[in-house]
Amino acid sequence: MRRTLGVAILALLLSPALSIAETPAETPLQRLGLSGSLRGSYWSSSRELDDRQHFFGSALWLKAAPRLGERLSILAEGWVRNEELFHEDATDGKLREAYLETGWGPLDLRVGKQIVAWGRADRINPTDNLSPRDFTLLVPDDDDQRLGTPAVKATWHLPWLSVTGFWLPKFEPHTIPLQRVSGVTLIERVPDQTVGQWALKLEQTGGAVDWSLSYFDGFDPVPDFAIDRVTLTSLDLVLRHNRIRVIGADAATTLGRFGLRGEAAFTFTEDPDGTNPRVKNPFFFMVVGGDRTFFEYLNVNLQYLFRYVVRHRSPVDVTDPLPRSVATEQALVANELDEIQHGASLRVSHKWLNETLEAEVGAILSFTRLDFLVRPRLTYALTDRWKAVLGADIFRGERRSIFGRLRDNSAFYAELRWSF
Repeated sequence: MRRTLGVAILALLLSPALSIAETPAETPLQRLGLSGSLRGSYWSSSRELDDRQHFFGSALWLKAAPRLGERLSILAEGWVRNEELFHEDATDGKLREAYLETGWGPLDLRVGKQIVAWGRADRINPTDNLSPRDFTLLVPDDDDQRLGTPAVKATWHLPWLSVTGFWLPKFEPHTIPLQRVSGVTLIERVPDQTVGQWALKLEQTGGAVDWSLSYFDGFDPVPDFAIDRVTLTSLDLVLRHNRIRVIGADAATTLGRFGLRGEAAFTFTEDPDGTNPRVKNPFFFMVVGGDRTFFEYLNVNLQYLFRYVVRHRSPVDVTDPLPRSVATEQALVANELDEIQHGASLRVSHKWLNETLEAEVGAILSFTRLDFLVRPRLTYALTDRWKAVLGADIFRGERRSIFGRLRDNSAFYAELRWSF
């Protein structure tokens, strides 16, 4: 049903473009602004903390961006994929974005399902709270995990500043990997869809320093855990998405051959005193670092990560064994097992053969518990349209750590992609 509905909406949004006056110089694909890719892949493991292995998949990604006039355009993007070939029930589809965009003078307006990505740090963004991600999706690129959320976005451009406001009438949470245990039922309760969320961002770009200040008032995409019902043989856990408020800032500049950036956010939760083990504590999260390109193609990116949980209470201090185990799992998922965390991320990449071959190794290390993630990847452009990717996700650490918890999601993958 979700696949059929997504494809139907995508077709509906594309239909107005078919009435655009044709010009001899344009092909049908150019008039529609149509692009996409066909992908075939292999994954040695799922990303859902289960014992399933060896996935041979295929996917069609489509994006259309026709202009309906001088001031009006639409964009629609989605995919249909099957992660297990020859299993019909493994086929799924998703409409990632579908919005209408227009503008009058200094005002830009965008209405519809859209991806909102905030933050200037490299791939680890404390201010990025508006759009959900599917962390279980088998894709090599992290950005492909992003999903749009219904929103109204209005941006007012001043000579030296832009002011952007968001109204998000519907909440959609992250899809995160959770360990399935026999006898334990997980019940996710999504907040009332009529309760709106909103955000505001002030941003300056094009100067010596690019920066922004942001505020978000909405629901937490990462759930909190609570015990709902206990019997002699079963346990029902409720996953609730409580309201949060986030104040954030980021900045980026260059200093000679170095690119410098920083990003920080303070998140207020519904447990300001840190006394409720069923709700996250307020926390501060900061990322600072930079990158430099050596020789011609060797790029090194290094960042320092800092996280502080306000009024931290260790789940070990919970006396009752059952609530203690639930509080421990929530602390692992929310990354609140420790009061203070220090860590680092490193990404090194290089290109050869006229930029057709690229190798990259990314890593994140937590100094607190010495758990880590290593992600090597090799990409080769066979032609202008064909690309091959080989890579791996390697999670290691003690089970009671953010990356050690994901050890079973370690995987090797390969993808062949034809783009048009």
